[in-house]
Amino acid sequence: MTQTQAVLALIDDYFNLAYEPKSRDFNKVFHPNSLVQWVQEGQLNTLSSPDYAALINGRPSPQSTGALRDEAILSMENISDVLSTATVRVRIGKKLFNDHFVMHKVEGGWLIATKASFEVRMFD
Repeated sequence: MTQTQAVLALIDDYFNLAYEPKSRDFNKVFHPNSLVQWVQEGQLNTLSSPDYAALINGRPSPQSTGALRDEAILSMENISDVLSTATVRVRIGKKLFNDHFVMHKVEGGWLIATKASFEVRMFD
């Protein structure tokens, strides 16, 4: 599998995790030391990987609520043989997000090390 194929597979795993987290292995998508960040009301918020896993597993999944699935890769770049970045669009329930990933190849596999997120819009 090429680097591009491996990174695309990781992003697809992320999309599946976002839609139905309880049926997915969080640790196959996010590194245990990963950080998730977003700005809300002018303040930078940061969650550790365990805290983010608890957050997404503690809310109803978009699949369980019958929410539409809307996701796309907006850009992707292989920086080196162990570093890639991507920007994706993903709808989670009534919110549409743009997420920017920093992904590293660690111990032979690709994982998201950093996720920076921005809420693009809220649906009715």
